[in-house]
Amino acid sequence: MRYFIITGTSRGIGESLAKILLNDENNQVICISRGMSENLNFQSGLKPVNVFNFSFDLNNLSDIESLFQSVFSFINEDTVDSIYLINNAGILSPIGPIEETISEDVIRNINVNLIAPILLTSHFIKYTKNWKIDKRVLNISSGSAKYLLPSQSPYSTAKAGLDSFTKSIYLEQKEEPFPVKVASVYPGVIDTKLQTEIRSTSKEKFPYVELFNQLYVEGKLQTPLETAEKLIQLLMSSDYGKETLVEELTQM
Repeated sequence: MRYFIITGTSRGIGESLAKILLNDENNQVICISRGMSENLNFQSGLKPVNVFNFSFDLNNLSDIESLFQSVFSFINEDTVDSIYLINNAGILSPIGPIEETISEDVIRNINVNLIAPILLTSHFIKYTKNWKIDKRVLNISSGSAKYLLPSQSPYSTAKAGLDSFTKSIYLEQKEEPFPVKVASVYPGVIDTKLQTEIRSTSKEKFPYVELFNQLYVEGKLQTPLETAEKLIQLLMSSDYGKETLVEELTQM
Protein backbone atom coordinates (compact mmCIF):
# COMPACT_ATOMS: atom_id res chain seq x y z
CA MET A 1 0.00 0.00 0.00
CA ARG A 2 1.02 3.60 -0.67
CA TYR A 3 0.01 6.09 2.02
CA PHE A 4 -0.54 9.79 1.31
CA ILE A 5 -1.02 12.32 4.11
CA ILE A 6 -2.41 15.55 2.64
CA THR A 7 -3.30 18.82 4.38
CA GLY A 8 -5.89 21.28 3.11
CA THR A 9 -8.16 18.81 1.30
CA SER A 10 -11.45 20.68 1.71
CA ARG A 11 -11.04 22.43 -1.66
CA GLY A 12 -8.59 23.55 -4.33
CA ILE A 13 -5.36 21.68 -4.96
CA GLY A 14 -5.68 19.47 -1.87
CA GLU A 15 -9.14 18.28 -2.82
CA SER A 16 -7.97 17.55 -6.37
CA LEU A 17 -4.93 15.63 -5.10
CA ALA A 18 -7.16 13.43 -2.95
CA LYS A 19 -9.66 12.82 -5.77
CA ILE A 20 -6.93 11.71 -8.18
CA LEU A 21 -5.15 9.48 -5.67
CA LEU A 22 -8.40 7.81 -4.59
CA ASN A 23 -8.81 6.45 -8.11
CA ASP A 24 -6.14 3.87 -7.27
CA GLU A 25 -7.28 1.24 -4.78
CA ASN A 26 -3.66 0.70 -3.74
CA ASN A 27 -3.52 4.22 -2.31
CA GLN A 28 -4.47 5.02 1.27
CA VAL A 29 -5.27 8.75 1.51
CA ILE A 30 -5.28 10.54 4.86
CA CYS A 31 -6.96 13.96 4.60
CA ILE A 32 -6.29 16.70 7.14
CA SER A 33 -8.44 19.83 6.89
CA ARG A 34 -10.79 21.98 8.91
CA GLY A 35 -13.79 20.64 6.98
CA MET A 36 -14.58 17.76 4.66
CA SER A 37 -14.84 18.56 0.97
CA GLU A 38 -18.36 18.26 -0.41
CA ASN A 39 -16.86 16.56 -3.46
CA LEU A 40 -15.23 13.93 -1.24
CA ASN A 41 -18.45 13.02 0.57
CA PHE A 42 -19.54 9.43 0.18
CA GLN A 43 -22.93 7.77 -0.22
CA SER A 44 -24.84 7.07 2.99
CA GLY A 45 -22.05 8.78 4.93
CA LEU A 46 -19.80 5.78 4.48
CA LYS A 47 -16.16 6.15 3.53
CA PRO A 48 -14.24 3.66 1.41
CA VAL A 49 -11.51 1.80 3.21
CA ASN A 50 -8.77 3.76 1.44
CA VAL A 51 -9.56 7.23 2.83
CA PHE A 52 -9.47 8.70 6.32
CA ASN A 53 -10.46 12.25 7.21
CA PHE A 54 -9.15 14.22 10.18
CA SER A 55 -10.89 17.50 10.98
CA PHE A 56 -8.12 19.73 12.25
CA ASP A 57 -7.14 23.42 12.30
CA LEU A 58 -3.41 23.71 11.67
CA ASN A 59 -3.36 26.93 13.68
CA ASN A 60 -3.62 24.67 16.75
CA LEU A 61 0.10 23.97 16.79
CA SER A 62 0.22 22.39 20.24
CA ASP A 63 -2.18 19.63 19.12
CA ILE A 64 -0.22 18.55 16.02
CA GLU A 65 1.69 15.90 17.97
CA SER A 66 -1.52 14.22 19.14
CA LEU A 67 -2.90 14.55 15.59
CA PHE A 68 0.01 12.53 14.25
CA GLN A 69 -0.41 9.93 16.96
CA SER A 70 -3.96 9.46 15.68
CA VAL A 71 -2.87 9.48 12.04
CA PHE A 72 -0.24 6.80 12.52
CA SER A 73 -2.63 4.66 14.53
CA PHE A 74 -4.35 4.04 11.17
CA ILE A 75 -1.11 3.02 9.48
CA ASN A 76 0.10 -0.56 9.69
CA GLU A 77 3.85 -0.51 9.09
CA ASP A 78 3.76 -4.05 7.74
CA THR A 79 1.48 -3.01 4.86
CA VAL A 80 3.32 0.18 3.85
CA ASP A 81 5.32 0.10 0.63
CA SER A 82 5.80 3.87 0.51
CA ILE A 83 4.54 6.91 2.40
CA TYR A 84 4.21 10.57 1.43
CA LEU A 85 3.39 13.83 3.20
CA ILE A 86 2.02 16.72 1.14
CA ASN A 87 2.03 20.02 3.05
CA ASN A 88 -0.57 21.78 0.91
CA ALA A 89 -2.72 23.81 3.32
CA GLY A 90 -2.15 27.55 3.20
CA ILE A 91 -3.79 30.92 3.80
CA LEU A 92 -3.13 34.27 2.15
CA SER A 93 -4.60 36.83 4.55
CA PRO A 94 -3.83 39.33 5.85
CA ILE A 95 -3.45 41.34 2.65
CA GLY A 96 -2.32 44.94 3.03
CA PRO A 97 0.49 47.07 4.40
CA ILE A 98 1.95 45.41 7.47
CA GLU A 99 1.12 48.33 9.75
CA GLU A 100 -2.57 47.89 8.92
CA THR A 101 -2.70 44.17 9.75
CA ILE A 102 -4.15 42.58 12.87
CA SER A 103 -1.62 40.70 14.99
CA GLU A 104 -3.80 37.59 15.28
CA ASP A 105 -4.08 37.37 11.48
CA VAL A 106 -0.30 37.60 11.03
CA ILE A 107 0.26 34.92 13.67
CA ARG A 108 -2.27 32.58 12.05
CA ASN A 109 -0.65 33.09 8.62
CA ILE A 110 2.82 32.16 9.88
CA ASN A 111 1.44 29.28 11.94
CA VAL A 112 -0.45 27.66 9.07
CA ASN A 113 1.98 28.43 6.23
CA LEU A 114 5.28 27.77 7.99
CA ILE A 115 5.26 26.43 11.54
CA ALA A 116 2.62 23.75 10.94
CA PRO A 117 4.51 22.24 7.95
CA ILE A 118 7.69 22.25 10.03
CA LEU A 119 5.99 20.34 12.84
CA LEU A 120 4.18 17.97 10.49
CA THR A 121 7.44 17.16 8.71
CA SER A 122 9.20 16.67 12.04
CA HIS A 123 6.64 14.13 13.23
CA PHE A 124 6.52 12.43 9.83
CA ILE A 125 10.29 11.87 9.93
CA LYS A 126 10.17 10.75 13.55
CA TYR A 127 7.45 8.16 12.98
CA THR A 128 9.04 6.74 9.82
CA LYS A 129 12.71 7.07 10.79
CA ASN A 130 13.47 3.35 10.77
CA TRP A 131 11.14 2.36 7.95
CA LYS A 132 13.13 0.92 5.04
CA ILE A 133 10.77 2.22 2.39
CA ASP A 134 10.33 5.14 0.00
CA LYS A 135 9.46 8.25 2.07
CA ARG A 136 8.81 11.69 0.60
CA VAL A 137 7.67 15.15 1.69
CA LEU A 138 6.25 17.66 -0.80
CA ASN A 139 5.92 21.25 0.40
CA ILE A 140 3.60 23.46 -1.63
CA SER A 141 5.31 26.84 -1.68
CA SER A 142 4.66 29.87 -3.89
CA GLY A 143 6.42 32.10 -6.38
CA SER A 144 5.59 34.84 -3.87
CA ALA A 145 8.57 33.57 -1.86
CA LYS A 146 10.89 34.83 -4.59
CA TYR A 147 8.93 37.35 -6.66
CA LEU A 148 7.80 39.81 -4.02
CA LEU A 149 4.78 42.10 -4.18
CA PRO A 150 3.62 44.65 -1.62
CA SER A 151 0.83 43.84 0.83
CA GLN A 152 1.66 40.12 1.06
CA SER A 153 4.59 40.23 3.47
CA PRO A 154 3.45 37.54 5.97
CA TYR A 155 2.56 35.10 3.17
CA SER A 156 5.75 35.73 1.18
CA THR A 157 7.90 35.50 4.30
CA ALA A 158 6.29 32.23 5.40
CA LYS A 159 6.75 30.66 1.96
CA ALA A 160 10.39 31.81 1.77
CA GLY A 161 10.87 30.21 5.18
CA LEU A 162 9.28 26.99 3.92
CA ASP A 163 11.78 26.90 1.04
CA SER A 164 14.71 27.33 3.44
CA PHE A 165 13.28 24.67 5.73
CA THR A 166 13.04 22.25 2.80
CA LYS A 167 16.69 22.83 1.87
CA SER A 168 17.74 22.30 5.48
CA ILE A 169 15.85 19.01 5.76
CA TYR A 170 17.52 17.82 2.57
CA LEU A 171 20.92 18.42 4.20
CA GLU A 172 19.83 16.54 7.33
CA GLN A 173 18.36 13.59 5.49
CA LYS A 174 20.89 12.97 2.73
CA GLU A 175 23.26 11.13 5.09
CA GLU A 176 20.55 9.07 6.79
CA PRO A 177 20.45 5.32 6.05
CA PHE A 178 16.71 5.53 5.18
CA PRO A 179 16.32 9.16 4.07
CA VAL A 180 13.16 11.15 3.49
CA LYS A 181 13.23 12.82 0.09
CA VAL A 182 11.96 16.40 0.19
CA ALA A 183 11.17 19.19 -2.24
CA SER A 184 9.44 22.56 -2.24
CA VAL A 185 7.48 23.57 -5.36
CA TYR A 186 5.96 26.71 -6.84
CA PRO A 187 2.71 25.37 -8.36
CA GLY A 188 1.95 28.45 -10.47
CA VAL A 189 -1.06 30.79 -10.61
CA ILE A 190 -4.14 28.69 -9.91
CA ASP A 191 -7.86 29.42 -9.81
CA THR A 192 -8.42 28.80 -6.09
CA LYS A 193 -9.96 30.61 -3.13
CA LEU A 194 -6.65 32.43 -2.60
CA GLN A 195 -6.95 33.96 -6.07
CA THR A 196 -10.54 34.96 -5.38
CA GLU A 197 -9.37 36.62 -2.17
CA ILE A 198 -6.69 38.56 -4.05
CA ARG A 199 -9.13 39.78 -6.71
CA SER A 200 -11.61 41.00 -4.09
CA THR A 201 -8.97 43.16 -2.36
CA SER A 202 -9.12 46.91 -2.88
CA LYS A 203 -6.42 48.67 -4.91
CA GLU A 204 -5.62 50.76 -1.84
CA LYS A 205 -4.65 47.63 0.09
CA PHE A 206 -3.10 45.75 -2.84
CA PRO A 207 -1.82 47.94 -5.70
CA TYR A 208 -1.41 44.97 -8.10
CA VAL A 209 -4.99 43.72 -7.86
CA GLU A 210 -5.75 44.61 -11.50
CA LEU A 211 -2.93 42.35 -12.68
CA PHE A 212 -4.62 39.36 -11.04
CA ASN A 213 -8.03 40.41 -12.35
CA GLN A 214 -6.55 40.48 -15.84
CA LEU A 215 -5.09 36.98 -15.49
CA TYR A 216 -8.55 35.74 -14.50
CA VAL A 217 -10.40 37.52 -17.32
CA GLU A 218 -7.89 36.27 -19.90
CA GLY A 219 -8.25 32.68 -18.70
CA LYS A 220 -4.58 32.35 -17.73
CA LEU A 221 -5.16 30.62 -14.40
CA GLN A 222 -4.43 26.92 -14.02
CA THR A 223 -7.18 24.68 -12.69
CA PRO A 224 -6.61 22.90 -9.38
CA LEU A 225 -7.08 19.54 -11.12
CA GLU A 226 -4.39 20.02 -13.77
CA THR A 227 -2.06 21.41 -11.11
CA ALA A 228 -2.69 18.39 -8.88
CA GLU A 229 -1.91 16.04 -11.77
CA LYS A 230 1.46 17.74 -12.32
CA LEU A 231 2.23 17.66 -8.61
CA ILE A 232 1.57 13.93 -8.40
CA GLN A 233 3.78 13.33 -11.44
CA LEU A 234 6.53 15.30 -9.74
CA LEU A 235 6.10 13.52 -6.40
CA MET A 236 6.20 10.06 -7.98
CA SER A 237 9.10 10.77 -10.38
CA SER A 238 12.33 8.80 -10.04
CA ASP A 239 14.33 12.03 -9.72
CA TYR A 240 12.21 13.43 -6.92
CA GLY A 241 14.26 15.17 -4.23
CA LYS A 242 17.36 15.75 -6.35
CA GLU A 243 16.11 19.31 -6.86
CA THR A 244 14.97 20.71 -3.52
CA LEU A 245 13.28 23.80 -5.00
CA VAL A 246 11.12 23.36 -8.11
CA GLU A 247 10.24 26.81 -9.39
CA GLU A 248 8.32 25.74 -12.49
CA LEU A 249 5.81 22.91 -12.45
CA THR A 250 5.72 21.31 -15.89
CA GLN A 251 4.07 18.26 -17.43
CA MET A 252 6.49 15.35 -17.17
